[in-house]
Amino acid sequence: MARPSKAGALGRPAGRRGVLLPLVLAVTASASLAACGSSGSSSASSSGGTSATKITFGDLSPTTTLTPFYAAVYEGFFKKAGLNVSVEKFTGGGSSSVAALATGAVDIASGGPTNFISDIAKKAVTGKIFAEVAGAQYDVLATKGITSVSQLKGKTIGVSGGNSADEIYLMAVLAKYGIKPGDVTFVTSGTLAQRFGAISSGTIKATAELDTQRTVEQQVGTVVLKAEDSPVQVPNVTFWGSDKFRTSHADALKRMISVLVSSATWVSQPANKAAALADCEKGSGATAASCEQTIAVNTNPAQAGKWTWSSTWAVDTAGIAKAIDATAQVIPEAKGLTPAAVVDTSITGTQP
Repeated sequence: MARPSKAGALGRPAGRRGVLLPLVLAVTASASLAACGSSGSSSASSSGGTSATKITFGDLSPTTTLTPFYAAVYEGFFKKAGLNVSVEKFTGGGSSSVAALATGAVDIASGGPTNFISDIAKKAVTGKIFAEVAGAQYDVLATKGITSVSQLKGKTIGVSGGNSADEIYLMAVLAKYGIKPGDVTFVTSGTLAQRFGAISSGTIKATAELDTQRTVEQQVGTVVLKAEDSPVQVPNVTFWGSDKFRTSHADALKRMISVLVSSATWVSQPANKAAALADCEKGSGATAASCEQTIAVNTNPAQAGKWTWSSTWAVDTAGIAKAIDATAQVIPEAKGLTPAAVVDTSITGTQP
């Protein structure tokens, strides 16, 4: 599977906020899976001629956190469960994904909940969050020499894209320290790995990185706010589904989640380490070292928390409420939203 094109070290700033021209690369999840067709249609499976439910998955921000998903694709776990999953990868944050979600080009998608909340609040999409992949995992990483969040005023901060989940998170965190969006310059700086490079070179002064990469973070900069100490505790990665697909294919989605729960267990087993790392590298575009750190942290509940790769992939509605509050600081339309307006609990429930 082709990897998404990598953005340059920095995007083109527009005013005080960087904007990256949306780039969408449609890629087939696996050579053994049929090309994606219309949403919710079925086709003959290669095993026994039975009908396989087609699911077009939007990978809005390729990340090592999705390792169980990538393993399910490349190891054939979805196919064995009668699911024909194809993948479209996106770069550029929220701006590059909203069109795909709004037009039905994807049935379900992965991304930060604040992204989806923003789109729902602005009535840009009709759909809801139905599963949670990972709980609060954002560290705030700064260049060496900066030792606190309060020192970021007036600095250039790197994000994956305009109105992206990491940008909204950073705005919410900065607000807790009395720093307004206009007090900093946000620029689009690509993937997590690319932002590491920009921090190391000093091109940007801060960014949000996953705590699963803390070993690398401490090599290239200073973690000025750890995820577990953040005043903004919001889920990191969730699954969104269109209203049409969720209501007509609830059983298929439940089957998909069951596969992902089993896949996470498979990933955690030492005998599968080499294959799991290869799946992670191929799907996320990250290094083997980054993938290994993610797997080590996310398979340890004491470190990752109960909402990351849980036994149900249930949605933390209290965390979603906090995500709504964080989004409302940036997107006025989100004020007054409730978790019920943005979450469908019928697929995975609310208990991890």
